[in-house]
Amino acid sequence: MQRNNYLKGETMNSLKSKRRKIVASSVSMMLALTLFVNSTPASATVTTYGKWASRTQTINVVNTTSLTHWSNGAAKWKNSTNYNVSAMTGMGLTYYTLDVNKSNVDWDGLCTFTVTSGIITKAILNLNTHYTSQSQYTNSVIAGVTGHEIGHSLGLNHTSVVETSSIMHPYTFNDNGTLARALSPSTSDKTVVNNLYPLATLAANRVDLESSSDDQTIQLEPSWAVYYEDEEALTKAADLVIRGTVLETIGNYALKGNYSDYNTRVNIRLSDVIKGAELVGETITISQMGGTDGKVDVLSDHSTHLKEKQEVVLFLRQSSDGTYRPINEDDGIFVLRNSQFNNIATDQELNEQKIESAL
Repeated sequence: MQRNNYLKGETMNSLKSKRRKIVASSVSMMLALTLFVNSTPASATVTTYGKWASRTQTINVVNTTSLTHWSNGAAKWKNSTNYNVSAMTGMGLTYYTLDVNKSNVDWDGLCTFTVTSGIITKAILNLNTHYTSQSQYTNSVIAGVTGHEIGHSLGLNHTSVVETSSIMHPYTFNDNGTLARALSPSTSDKTVVNNLYPLATLAANRVDLESSSDDQTIQLEPSWAVYYEDEEALTKAADLVIRGTVLETIGNYALKGNYSDYNTRVNIRLSDVIKGAELVGETITISQMGGTDGKVDVLSDHSTHLKEKQEVVLFLRQSSDGTYRPINEDDGIFVLRNSQFNNIATDQELNEQKIESAL
């Protein structure tokens, strides 16, 4: 494939005033890929990572103002599956909710859970009122977010992006403002949960899951507020779109025990700025969800940490501490592989025309 000057490393002065290539791509191939994604049947079944030792659980709701939201979310599973869960006001140590107001993240809900040998031993559920207080978050939409996070807390992973009929779809809204996920469990969701929690007494020594381990792990499972359909949408949503090189990992930032805030940071040397402040040649710090405090490792779904010397194109938002975060973590990261930029998680090739159309 013929490469252009941009990928060879020559600096662009202004992509805003002159259309230039970021990657050499085939329009027909990208159209074919788009048609494939849009026409793929939504048939991917939700998978599991673990389960509680008992199918009867009570979620303690610390913020009484959100009790209705969590009760409505719990009812979606209690009324349709064998998972007998309810919500009540109070303090708890193993299964509880805590409302937060965070503008420096892209998620509207989060589940932080601990699983040991396939058995869930702790789950903390967050509702991010920075998003859920906005007008598009009606009571039914918020119940969909709480139902989604309770789904994670009982043992469910995200579905694929094409499975929009599942409440475990990763995103709440599409970038055009329409709902991205179903607000109640699908038939497939219910079947998986009933198999996970049979009416017979659960035995902790009879765990048979897709992902079980003898090790204790702490995992973050977010509900992303918005799904950005393509690079045009990502560019419009970004504060900064850049090409650069990962210099080094500069450390993990963690307040011990506050696992939802654990993050890993790397420095990026900028070789081009496609959108945003002219920072060519400067270094910026990227923050990604998940990290370690030296004793506890926290992993975040949909967050693949960058490595030294990687060449990247990043769609970024700036946080209040001056660092930048990739939009929806992996969604905003494209890495140079075999002479072309591909998404770090899906391997989808970067589409330059979509970026240019947003500028």
